[in-house]
Amino acid sequence: MKTKEEILDQLYISPSDLKILIPEIGIDRCRKYIKEFRDEMKAKGLFVPETKPRVALTKLVKEKLGL
Repeated sequence: MKTKEEILDQLYISPSDLKILIPEIGIDRCRKYIKEFRDEMKAKGLFVPETKPRVALTKLVKEKLGL
């Protein structure tokens, strides 16, 4: 299992990583957050990798969720 520090140092974050950072929220909510961040990345013209599981920029997640 990854540590919070390892996750925050990654370029991209997955829903399961987000669940480790914020255990109080469910995995479905984590997926919803990642989808919202990916939509925002597209709107800003940033690269959005097509991967399974879906991922979003860690920098954006930290900024929006105050991590």
